[in-house]
Amino acid sequence: MSARSVPNLLGLFRILTTPLLVWFILLEQPAGYLWAVLLLIVMALSDMADGKIARRLKVVSPLGIFLDTISDKIFITGALLPMVEIGLISSWVAFVIIVREFIVSGLRSFAAAEGVVISAGQLGKQKLVIQVVAVVWCLLAANAAQGGLMGTPGGGVLAGLLQLWWIAMALAVLWTLASGIEYLWKAWPLLRKSWAPRPLTDLPPSE
Repeated sequence: MSARSVPNLLGLFRILTTPLLVWFILLEQPAGYLWAVLLLIVMALSDMADGKIARRLKVVSPLGIFLDTISDKIFITGALLPMVEIGLISSWVAFVIIVREFIVSGLRSFAAAEGVVISAGQLGKQKLVIQVVAVVWCLLAANAAQGGLMGTPGGGVLAGLLQLWWIAMALAVLWTLASGIEYLWKAWPLLRKSWAPRPLTDLPPSE
């Protein structure tokens, strides 16, 4: 297997291990939360690494771009949905984050159909990091609340800091909204231009 396949393999790794992440969280056990944190951190690090590896090896493929585009959305969704199910976070938090991804993906597809590339802004690049930090923080707080490793005696200050996980989650929601607005702002000229109806022969074929 060639080293040039590493970026694609990292993308597949994040997608294929997402069910394991879901399972760890749904266990609702201190150990499960810690394993979920470890896996989530590895996923996030691999997401940051594969782009650098691809640039260093000078390998860019349609499959690699596709995997890199969807894998972070899949594993973040894979963390948020079970957290909603077991009551760690409110459903509207997951709703805002997931809907933003649908909107941005739709904008990118629409722009691509018009021959325009909407590049990721600074807020979009920061968004994933803040989301991962917020989810990890919340899972560690859940571990501490159940008397796990993060709730050991002598960890009073740490336990107090973990209870502030909601601040990180609020920041994640705000960054998600702000980055979505940033994409809409970039796409607005194209959206406004395309608002007027066109003849059917000018429209791209539907899926």
